[in-house]
Amino acid sequence: MRLFQVINLAREYLILGIIGLIFIGIIYLIFFRRFSKNNGKSNVQKIIVFCILFCYVVIVIGATIFIRPGVYEHANLHLFSSYIEAWNNYSKSYWRNIILNILMFVPFGFLLPILDDKFKNFFSSMGLSLLFTVGIEMTQYATKRGIFEVDDIMNNWIGALIGYSIVMFILLIISREKTRFKPLKLILCILPTALAVGIVYKIMDNYNSQRFGNLSSNYNYVYDMSNVILNSDVELAGDDNNEKTVYISEKLSAKDAFEFAQRFFEKLGSKVDKSNIDVYDNLIMYSSTDDRYKLTVYLKGGTYDFTDFKCNKNAINQGMDKNSVKEVLEGYNIDVYEMTEFEEQKNDESSDSTYRFSVDLDEKDNKLIDGYLNVHQFENILSIDNYIYKYDAYDKFKIISQEEAYDKIKAGEFNSYELYDIQSIDIKSLKLCYKMDSKGFYQPVYRFECTIDGEGRAIFIPALEEAN
Repeated sequence: MRLFQVINLAREYLILGIIGLIFIGIIYLIFFRRFSKNNGKSNVQKIIVFCILFCYVVIVIGATIFIRPGVYEHANLHLFSSYIEAWNNYSKSYWRNIILNILMFVPFGFLLPILDDKFKNFFSSMGLSLLFTVGIEMTQYATKRGIFEVDDIMNNWIGALIGYSIVMFILLIISREKTRFKPLKLILCILPTALAVGIVYKIMDNYNSQRFGNLSSNYNYVYDMSNVILNSDVELAGDDNNEKTVYISEKLSAKDAFEFAQRFFEKLGSKVDKSNIDVYDNLIMYSSTDDRYKLTVYLKGGTYDFTDFKCNKNAINQGMDKNSVKEVLEGYNIDVYEMTEFEEQKNDESSDSTYRFSVDLDEKDNKLIDGYLNVHQFENILSIDNYIYKYDAYDKFKIISQEEAYDKIKAGEFNSYELYDIQSIDIKSLKLCYKMDSKGFYQPVYRFECTIDGEGRAIFIPALEEAN
């Protein structure tokens, strides 16, 4: 979830929280009477804090439960798996989810000690925080409106701890009462926040210092294979002296992507609408000034998606040959790599087709060409998805054998993408291919074509013996 979505969601449930406050006015009176022995200023302050805390709780419950459909049925009890997943993908979106889960509970830990002095006690404040986050996770699981994850509980509790440490640090600073060992207590108060900042810095430093990036296909946790039926139709090679080339792809800056989009649109007689540019983690979306074209440029690899919303009807239709489709592409100044294979993918329910130009690991002059280009038209909308990557050779590195890769599957060290309980795995075929890592390197990986619990899936095992 992106930050602007969180803000919009907070606004929506803030209104609901305010409405709820109106209907529980009697609670205000109860709180007012409880603190009536104190001065009026204190009463007002505590009521304001209570109102803020109530609205905050409504927002959190709405964001974690009510916005989700009841389609989730699993529980993830693997501690730190979300961190490993974020590390393997190493993209802003994955780290953002963890950070938002932490930040979401910072106000809870911050407000409790201000609301009531009894919550200045560490165990009271942190105990209630733990109960709150566990309650949310259990409700998500019971209503199927989320996955019960122990990492979410941990992250929420860490957020509450950070909020608690910050407010206790502030309260200790502004307190006029004499406190024994005040400097030591101040250090202890700020320690959780300092540790969190230090851990973030260490993760970033480790990533930046390693040679290659991380592969999203690496495992997030180890599967329990004791009850899994594993069969293989593949004869495995045990050669451990094999080396393969690692390639590196082009990585565009925001400026490079803009210049590419500008050249692309200018060739079509238009320009980039500078007021309508959407920037995301690894892509930037551009629109033309005449609202006819849209271009999404992927920064890693320089590939793109292109859409023409006012294309001539039937520019792309069924039964076209390779040269006819290439002529349409040339009209958009797109040249197709000569070594590509061509196929038509017909839609049985309509008269439209998707045409694919694909190239499979074509190595030539220390370069590697791999990927595909799709062309499709629906009514007056024509779409071109160009995912043909061009890589330069980086260096050769030793890879693990097929037997070693298979042993990793036997040990449960693989990623099957959102499958939690596996009953059987049947391996049908095996080949060495490549996948792009988070730094734009094209690393060799073993691709096991499998049937997992009756469903066709691929398992990828990183092949580099020493990735970094």
